Amino acid sequence: MEKLFVIPTMNEADLLINKSGFQSTTEADFFELPGSDWKILISGIGIVPTIYNLTRHFSSHRYEMVVHAGIAGSYFLPLQPGEVVQVTRDTFADVGIDHGGIFRWVFHEGLWAPDKEPFRAGWLEVQENRNLKIESVSGITVDLVTASPERKAKMIERFNPQIESMEGAAVFYVCKMEKIPVIQIRSISNFTGIRDRKSWKIEEAIESLTNTLVKFL
Repeated sequence: MEKLFVIPTMNEADLLINKSGFQSTTEADFFELPGSDWKILISGIGIVPTIYNLTRHFSSHRYEMVVHAGIAGSYFLPLQPGEVVQVTRDTFADVGIDHGGIFRWVFHEGLWAPDKEPFRAGWLEVQENRNLKIESVSGITVDLVTASPERKAKMIERFNPQIESMEGAAVFYVCKMEKIPVIQIRSISNFTGIRDRKSWKIEEAIESLTNTLVKFL
């Protein structure tokens, strides 16, 4: 049965495509590797495009496994740019209500049931893949990138994450609802809390990410 890499952008996928010989198909943003069960879907940046494009894709394709991969921001110094991790716990960190300047998480307000499938206490959890031999971390998925020390401190207080992305929980949500095994692989490109693109190590992160992903092939 076929397997799928779900990658947010062509920038993050391009090295894997060229290095491994993936070829474009008649379907937009969809690539296949000749002689292999592996495919690549470019899902788009953010929660909404990811959920839409992945759900639409699953309406006509079925997979044995999904590997979601991309770059991410680190919350802690031990996770340096270029390091690759697997995210085994993720959630939608921005969904909630503003109570006079105080954020109330959607699960705390009772608008979403924290233990209704596929959530567990408001989190989306997947089993660690020990064969990967890379660190397992807890992540959050955001619509608003954390680019100030104040927001970073609030995110740590609320969720104590180790990394953040803009798509992780969206892929987890769709795959768990569709009963498709999923793994999330992220490579650190920057530290959260500071919006200094010059300090980001995007190329290095993508190279590290690609070196991990080719091991699946």
